Amino acid sequence: HGKSIGEEKMFEELRCIELSGEKYPIKCDMVVLEKIQNKYMNMTEFENGLTGFVPAQNEEGEYKRNEEGYLLGVYRTPEIKMLNDALFWMVKEGEEIKAEEESRSVNEVDRNKILRKVDIPPKDLGTLLHEEFQRCFERKNEKTTQRTE
Repeated sequence: HGKSIGEEKMFEELRCIELSGEKYPIKCDMVVLEKIQNKYMNMTEFENGLTGFVPAQNEEGEYKRNEEGYLLGVYRTPEIKMLNDALFWMVKEGEEIKAEEESRSVNEVDRNKILRKVDIPPKDLGTLLHEEFQRCFERKNEKTTQRTE
């Protein structure tokens, strides 16, 4: 039976986000990262926009860091436009993957309908979306095969 390479374990279990009592699958993957980069260019700025982190700068405009090299700064309200884009793109991707897994047609994801269902504070939404965003940058499986010469 002709499965394409990697298809059998292409989808790890999808995380869900609950909005107004309804659960939605969410996924941040290369499809979503491309949309983020196309619109916002800078991944770090986008990530800071999700969390509301504003890095502190010195007089020369350089970012301030502590002894461990971590950026110093303050947390403010996340960038709502970035939160809304991330939520919409991740829910849309989650739905497309779920539909493919279940061999059914994709349920249309309406941006405004999803946004109207948000019933948690922006900071909490930002934390949830940031966790999903971070998953893109982790190793998918720890047992990667490495060649030893």
